[in-house]
Parts: sequence; C-alpha cells; structure tokens
Amino acid sequence: MLDSMTSFVRTADERRLREDHARQMVGAVLGAVRYVDIDYAREDAAPDLAGPRWIVDVAEWDRPSWRYEGFDSVDFGVELECVDGRVFSVTWQTPGWTEGLVFWEQPLLGCAVLPDSDIAIWDVTRRSGWAGFAGETVMDVQLDYKPQDGGFWCPRATVGFARGTVELLMGEARAPGWTLQPSADNIAVVYRQPPVTA
Repeated sequence: MLDSMTSFVRTADERRLREDHARQMVGAVLGAVRYVDIDYAREDAAPDLAGPRWIVDVAEWDRPSWRYEGFDSVDFGVELECVDGRVFSVTWQTPGWTEGLVFWEQPLLGCAVLPDSDIAIWDVTRRSGWAGFAGETVMDVQLDYKPQDGGFWCPRATVGFARGTVELLMGEARAPGWTLQPSADNIAVVYRQPPVTA
C-alpha cells in the first residue's frame, strides 16, 4: 500500500495507483474549498490564540495573503470538500529528492499539518476563483507525473469541471513582481475558465 504523504513513486504501476486514487473524486460535487496557510496576521489579530484560526474578519478578507494577480499562493495546502463529506487534499511533500505534490483523500489537519498548529484556515469557496466551480461536478482529475531519478514525481494536478479547470502546482509568488515561480514547499492555484461567448 502506498503512503498517503509520499508523492514520489518508483514504478509506472505505483503511478497508476496514485492517479486512480485521485480520480476517485471524479463524479463528486465540489462543496467547499479551504486554504491552509501560515497565519501571517496572528500577532495582531489573535495573539493569545493557540491552534488553527479560521479567518472571518472582513479586514483580512480585503487583502488575503494568498491572492496574487492571476493565481493564488498557499503555504501548506488546499482542502477540497465534496458535498458527500469526503475531503481531498493537495499539499507538498518535504523538499528533497522525493519532493512533489500530494493529492489524497484525507484532510490536511492531522495528516500534513499537526492538528494544533498555529495556522490560518481560509474558506475560499465563495471568495476566490473557486466560486465559479463550487456546486459543480468534478469531471476529471489528472496528476502530471514526470520521470525523475529512476521514478516519477508530480509537480502538478488538474481538476476538471464542465466550465473549466483548476491547476494545482508546486509554485509560489516571488519578488520582484510577485510572479508565479516554481517552489518545493508551496502550492499555487491557477484557474482556467473558457471565455464566455454570447
């Protein structure tokens, strides 16, 4: 059995198992999306709080730490909750020769992130590019594995819907210009929606 928190696989058969597992989300309806991030505002917003902090303050939503021009950049990962209650998560495996993107049916808290971590949780279902996909059926999930060091690593996953796709990749915003750049310990989210025609 494959370790749910390992991205790197050694054989094509292991790669297919990973791909088949991710495709278990196909046919499900996307109900909620959460970003699990470093809590950059904790000292000011909740200095005495310990553990996860759900972001509800309107002022924080005015300028979220993860929003950039054309993409989102999340430190720890993304939780995709289906209306049937199943939760799929996308995160990164610890950098090193086996680094890569992990897409697995499990919550981030308790698996990729300690449940008592001082993190920020953002429910972005209706306040990000995910709003165009909430309530939609997942049509496809593709893991983009690449050959590396006698095995395969995964730098990108694509979740497909009838009205477009969302790419989750190992990337982040970097200066100068805060453009999307490759990263070993960050998840970037890029929305691809076809243009609306009259």
